[in-house]
Order: sequence, then C-alpha cells, then structure tokens
Amino acid sequence: MTTTGTPSVQESGVSKCYEFIDFRAAADHQHLAPIVEQIITGMTTLSELPGGSTKYRSLPALLLYDNAGLELFDRITYLPEYYLTDCEIDVLHTQIDSIVAQIPSNSDVIELGCGSLRKTQILLDALNRQRSGVTYYAIDVMPGPLRDSMESLAPRFGNVSFVGLCGTYDEVLGYFGKSSRRKTLLWLGSSIGNYSCQEATEFLTKVSDIMSVNDSVIIGMDRQKSPEVIMAAYHDSQGVTNEFKINELKHANRLFAEPGALTSVFDVDKFCYVGEYEEDIGRRNAFLEALEDTLVRWPLEIKDRVKELCGNSGDILIKRGERIYVESSYKYGDGSASALARSTGLIHLAQWQDSLDYYMLNLFRKPPTTMSPPRAMESSSFDKWSEPIHRTQQFDLSDQYPTIPTLPEWQHLWSSWDTLVLHIIPRRCLHDQPIDLRHPFIFYLGHVPAFADIHMAAAENLPLTEPQSYALWFERGIDPNIEDPSICHSHSEVPKEWPLLDDILAYRDRVRM
Repeated sequence: MTTTGTPSVQESGVSKCYEFIDFRAAADHQHLAPIVEQIITGMTTLSELPGGSTKYRSLPALLLYDNAGLELFDRITYLPEYYLTDCEIDVLHTQIDSIVAQIPSNSDVIELGCGSLRKTQILLDALNRQRSGVTYYAIDVMPGPLRDSMESLAPRFGNVSFVGLCGTYDEVLGYFGKSSRRKTLLWLGSSIGNYSCQEATEFLTKVSDIMSVNDSVIIGMDRQKSPEVIMAAYHDSQGVTNEFKINELKHANRLFAEPGALTSVFDVDKFCYVGEYEEDIGRRNAFLEALEDTLVRWPLEIKDRVKELCGNSGDILIKRGERIYVESSYKYGDGSASALARSTGLIHLAQWQDSLDYYMLNLFRKPPTTMSPPRAMESSSFDKWSEPIHRTQQFDLSDQYPTIPTLPEWQHLWSSWDTLVLHIIPRRCLHDQPIDLRHPFIFYLGHVPAFADIHMAAAENLPLTEPQSYALWFERGIDPNIEDPSICHSHSEVPKEWPLLDDILAYRDRVRM
C-alpha cells in the first residue's frame, strides 16, 4: 500500500520485465484530494487568461486525463483533422538518427506524459538498435494505461530497461534529482502549448533544476499555421473532441460521487464544448459552455470545506452562455525556441521539423554556465515566444534588466567569471604573461574582487577586506599607452611574488560575502 510521500515499487506479475513505481499520495480521508480542491477553487474564482480581459471560471486540465479521457484522446490522434500526431511521427521517422545521436549509451530517457507510447516506440526502436545501457522512464498519471503500455512494449526492446512512474510531474521529478547518469527528458506532443509563457518558463526552470550539466530536454512545439487547419484539428467532424472535453465534467462528477447520491455536481447534458483561436497571439482556447441555466451543487459532505476555501458553500448558478475555461494550446513562431532558451538558461542546440512545416522538435541542453542569466517573462506578455510571424518580436525591449542587479544575477555573473578563469584557463598557466605589457592571468583573479571591494568600502564607509595589501596590488592592471604601446600607464604596485591561488580565492569569497 502506498503511503504519502513514499513511492511504492511494484513489478508486473506476468513478464516482470519492467519496474513500476507509484508516487501518488495515499488517500487522506481527513482532507480532499488536491484536484477536488482545484475544482472548487476554479469554479468559485473568476480569472483572466494571460493578456486577456474577460474573466472565467475554470476547471483543471488534469481532469481530462482519466482512463476514459485517455482512450478518447488516443482516438483523436487517429482522426484525419488532427494533424499533430502524423506530423510528429513524420519528424521522428525522418530525423530519428539525428535525434538518437544526441542520446548517449548508459543514460536515462525520461518521458513527461507518455500516453499510449505510439510515437515513442519509434525512438525506443532506434535506441534498442543503436545504444546500450539505456533506461526509459515513462511518467503518467493513470496507472492502468501506464501498466498496459509497459506490458506491451518492454518485452519488445531487450536492450532498453523500462520503468513506469505513476504520478504528476510535481510528484515524480524529484526522483531524478540525485541521479549521476546522463539524462534526456522528452516532452513530446504539444504539451508545452498548454502552458502560458510564464507557466512554461517556471516549469522548465523546475525541470532544469533536476538536470545536470550536459543533460538534455527535447520539446515538441506546434507551429503557427492557418487558423482553419488549427480549428479543424480541435473540432473534428465525428465529435470525438467534444466527447473528450465533456468527459471532464463526468470525471469531476465521479470524483465527488458518494454512494447513493441522487444528484451530480455538474449536469453534464447542459454543457457543450466550444473553442476559439486568437490568431494575434497564436492561442487556441477550449471552454465548456452552458446550454441553459444550470446549478453546480456541492455534496453535503464537503460543504464545510467548500466554505473554508471560498467563503460560501452555496450552489453556483451558471447562466446560459457562460463559459468555463478548460485549457489553451499555444502555437509557436520562428523565434520561440530561442526565447524559451533565454528565459530558462538552457541552450537551444537543434530543431527538427516535419515535411509540412507544421510541427517541430527542439533540443535544449543544460550548459555548465551561461553568460546571460535567465530572463523572466511577464505573465501578461502576450506570450512573446508565441507571437505570429507577421508581428515584429520585441524581446529586447521587454526584457531589460533593472539598474541594480539582483543577488541571483550577481551569483550568475560570478559563476561565469569563475568558469572562465578557473576552468577554461588551466591552473598551470595562471602565472603566464602572454603579453609583455600586461599582468599574468592570476592578477585578474584578484583584480575583480579587489576593485569591487574598494568601491563598496568607499560607498559604505567601511574598512577594506583583509588583507588590505590586496587592494594595493590588484586595483589597477597594466595598460599600454594608446599613443605609444611600448610604454604603459601607471598601475598598482606589483608584488615580488603573487599570492597563492588558494589565498586569492579565499579573499574573493570574503569580498562576495
């Protein structure tokens, strides 16, 4: 039995060729499940979409993906109007060797939201043939479909180890925090499109936190295209998408259901699915619209908790025509991947596109450090990396830094400088003097902290950091005279012997404190 905060480990009783780890919190009968509280909060709070002005009630998108929802979504991926899956399969088939070349042997491949693994098996087949020692981790929220996928695929790829991880991203990602193996994360499909600019940046920053240097993440992005093509993909002629969205209400009713209950929280028959595409910002929005006046009725057993959360436990009147927000799907322009890299501190290394130019996979890698700190995006920025191709993108104007750097920005700058002087320049070369009228490299290790210390001490009227002689030696470097390079300007006193490297680094750390 799973206990809260402790994953349970189980293996298939049939093939025993994969591992299954359940991270879902155990049922706590004293509190409501988090998703139930999200439903209550979303239905009792009106919020705007990023860049919008209309306020909506909302339901968590996670409600879409119970067992019934997953089956319906799998049906959607086979519909002729739904171009995304075919485009992604096209990319994987045509670019698979280039993609696998970025995934080393003896590493972990971690898929966020694996679904039925229909597309992923193309990658698994290539890894099975071209790599060894790879462990594939499939993350999903529903245990039944995840087990079915593991049972089906694990026996087919003997060179790949399989682990199913059941839980939300927040529950599962910490599992990889201490791993020393190289990692490649897969965020395929177009799941990133369900996140606003700020949400995607925050989530990928969290993902980056569990990545080590040179780990990678491959992210699928749906490109901007004709609004007619996009709308048709989400409003199929067979009505499967409508059924998929309406199932969200059915799932909610099942979560609230009590034995013998005569009424449901939502009257499902009084809602329909509607959508809209905002071409100016590349965003498709999904709603459930009331066909007539209807009530949302909270079960008696939870009314006290509802009142705690929102101050009122009464039924909610949904007027005819009112829309409940379900989810958005952002479509991306040419500069999207570069903007995403800038906002998360990752490096954008490669991009693979389908033959129609509808879809792209992007490879990002975590560098040892970057010369520019991640740039935060405003929540109301109209999702700048998703802007239409015909609109001029003004990243630089909106991402200006404040006058005074923050402490994290200082720390980032220090990290970049330390990488340059302590890793790029070999330590055995620190006393080299490649230019006659310049100091040896070791001078610059003391120059930066000494210069900062002199100015901070003057500004705060404080004594210099010890040893104060470092301020005399490291304040000013040797600079050749522009008019006559054979002579130099006045400079700081040059000691007979430069201090030891460890002493200079200790001085640097005292200044930074």
